[in-house]
Amino acid sequence: MNKTRIKHGCLQMACLCLPINLLAQSPLDKRIDQLVSAMSPQEKIDQLRNSSFGGTPDNVRLGIPGFFMDDGPHGVRFASDKEKRPMTAFPTGMGMAATWDEAIATKVGEGMGLEFWAYNRNQQLGPCIDIARDPRGGRTAESSGEDPYLSGHIAKSVAIGIQKNPVIATVKHYMGESKQLNRHGMKVEATDRWLMDFAGYNFRTVVQDAGVLSIMGAYNLINGNKCCESLLMLQTILRNRWGFPFYVVSDWDAIWNSKKAIEAGTDVCMGSNKYEKDLPGLVASGEITTQVLDKAVKNVLRTKILNGLLDYYPQGNASYAASPENKAVSKLAAQKSLILLKNQANILPLKKSGIRIALIGPNAKGENLNCFGSSETFPKESSSIMEGLVAKIGAENIQFVEGCKINTNSTEGFAEAIAAAKAADIVIFAGGLDATQEGEGYDSGHDRTGNSIALPETQQQLINELAVANPNLIAVIQSGGVCGLNKCLAGIKGLIYSFYAAQEAGNAIADVIFGDYNPAGRMPVSMPKQDSDLPSWDENSFRMFTKNLDGGNRWLSENNITPEFAFGFGLSYTSFSYKNFSIPQKLTAGQNFTASVEVTNTGSTAGEEVVQLYIGAPSSKTLWMPKKQLRGFKRIALNPGETKTVTFEFCADHFYHWDEATASYQVQPGNYTFSVGGSSDNLPLSQQVLFEKGVQKPDLRITQIYTMPRYPKEGERVSFYALVKNQGNAAVSEKYDLSFAVDGKVVAQTTKTGINIAPGQVQLIASKGEWKAMNIGKICLSGNVSFKSADTEWNTKNNGFARDFEVFKTTPNQK
Repeated sequence: MNKTRIKHGCLQMACLCLPINLLAQSPLDKRIDQLVSAMSPQEKIDQLRNSSFGGTPDNVRLGIPGFFMDDGPHGVRFASDKEKRPMTAFPTGMGMAATWDEAIATKVGEGMGLEFWAYNRNQQLGPCIDIARDPRGGRTAESSGEDPYLSGHIAKSVAIGIQKNPVIATVKHYMGESKQLNRHGMKVEATDRWLMDFAGYNFRTVVQDAGVLSIMGAYNLINGNKCCESLLMLQTILRNRWGFPFYVVSDWDAIWNSKKAIEAGTDVCMGSNKYEKDLPGLVASGEITTQVLDKAVKNVLRTKILNGLLDYYPQGNASYAASPENKAVSKLAAQKSLILLKNQANILPLKKSGIRIALIGPNAKGENLNCFGSSETFPKESSSIMEGLVAKIGAENIQFVEGCKINTNSTEGFAEAIAAAKAADIVIFAGGLDATQEGEGYDSGHDRTGNSIALPETQQQLINELAVANPNLIAVIQSGGVCGLNKCLAGIKGLIYSFYAAQEAGNAIADVIFGDYNPAGRMPVSMPKQDSDLPSWDENSFRMFTKNLDGGNRWLSENNITPEFAFGFGLSYTSFSYKNFSIPQKLTAGQNFTASVEVTNTGSTAGEEVVQLYIGAPSSKTLWMPKKQLRGFKRIALNPGETKTVTFEFCADHFYHWDEATASYQVQPGNYTFSVGGSSDNLPLSQQVLFEKGVQKPDLRITQIYTMPRYPKEGERVSFYALVKNQGNAAVSEKYDLSFAVDGKVVAQTTKTGINIAPGQVQLIASKGEWKAMNIGKICLSGNVSFKSADTEWNTKNNGFARDFEVFKTTPNQK
């Protein structure tokens, strides 16, 4: 990082002993313990309360900075001051999910983290990974699609990108947030298995594979308890079963009972003064034990120290924000998010000369950055569809008529719109929703206006009349939750869908319309034909997550309902074929293996394909499984005639189911169907694979390495902490070694550790030795985990991890 630096303060203090996590008496343990021992009860409480809308108090005496948080999941919101400072708005969560591209997700995460750091926010309140259970949910735009696998992998990549900067990523809302009506009192019901396998799969992915440093608790109740007050959610699942070692923050005013919340595991209370008001008396009376209080403080300190807040910490600078580089990343993400759903008679792409366009619709001039609420962004520049088209062919070739408002019964503007359509070569209808139609449930926010999945009736009516006037009709729909188009789809020749692609939306849409970018976005949700295709929107039905299968593709498949457009669907200006699907026919349940397929661009245009792999696991009355589950995707670029081999690697984790009887993740034997193709409803190649009963083994993998200090200066002692995941199907029964290397030279080790890691769990494991930082500048930090016998685990080839690391001069160059 060649940026301006600042030192927050440095105490060589001490630590916690977390029973399932760190080796006792690691340097981090000692430091945290020493700090906690030096604190008064009130100083401890101050670590757990808010001091401002997005801040917690500094402890000046001990040199412990507070958190400085800010919304939101797709760009800095400036919640505390609402100033329109320079910043970049990136596509919403749904837009990112529509890219099906982990590489661009990581770049977006890096860009966002850079801008939070630029304004000295040390914690970003995102990514949001709520499951899009119903398009009518007000915060669907913030979510990351209907599928837990897609959601988890896109959000994992975003979080990794964020935390490449000195910024804490906060994955939210854990879990069950969806419908905004009665969001504080929604009584979600779900089985233990449903929480582990489906509703929580995406959270486990981000916690374990991204090493995310913070989790935000949701508003709703689950199985009778508020999420922020639930021992099941915060202790049993998050800490014990999954191994999360860092800190939990409440959503704003999400705590009802302070005693229940802190005992369950909500470490920091935000949005209310409940901890500030209640904890002093509860601690003084002994109703909250010192052990409970200290545990919360230690979670906070562990997070702060490993993020670098208590040591030398690089200071951000506002000049890093809204850079040309971030603008380019936002535009590329917007382009990658756009989905071509219909292209009858190849009406798209359009030529740029000799064409007259009638641009009609309520979203033609709208920025459509996001829905209403805490995810709103306020960039100083943005592009509308009108501006994007004008930049391509000039204003003189475009006639704009609004035609109708977003959601109104008035047809007053129809006549002028129809006249414009008749006089044009091409009609482009720009419709959809905006922040008046969907949003977070506070102030003027709400679930979908009208409580229907359908595009507002007047918009559909206008589309149909325009199609009669001029059949060369292209529709561009922008929204947060998908809009059904069943009443007007037949009249649309070309259809482009955009899930709030942010500040570069207009330019990106114009690029797709005129062929300067070949679209390859894919549906992150299913588009139903009608409201009755989905589970009931009534709260008493909607809240039953296990019964309604979390909606989406699971619900539609189980009930044999054909959607308008399936999950994973999307077209291109070229075509692709699949052949030579190779996969083992028989293997031991839990062992690692690979599958591969050859994909060819059979058209005359360069383009990208999203290769999707689905499994059908054995299903029975005693162990229900979805008919199809996404378990792999890769977005690849192909020139005309080019063929690439796409390989998917599998481990036991891909096939886990939570066995409630044994309280463990298991891989069931039986016949599995593996299918591959370009959409959940277009899987041309399938193979049967038999998973046989047999030996079970662990499979260890380092997913992240943290250091103390995070940003060491020349000559400082550095200790290392590996987040180690067991993605096999047996617990660790033998001791294993960890080694940490700098530029390939081993500098610290932890030998013969006996810390157990259950299948589907991570543990944070410390190095026993320390390294004296001497290599100034950027270097490679790596780690490896190994057993004495290679046969002990399923796969020894995935045991390593590496990332960039930097050592700074004793006197940093302040520029």
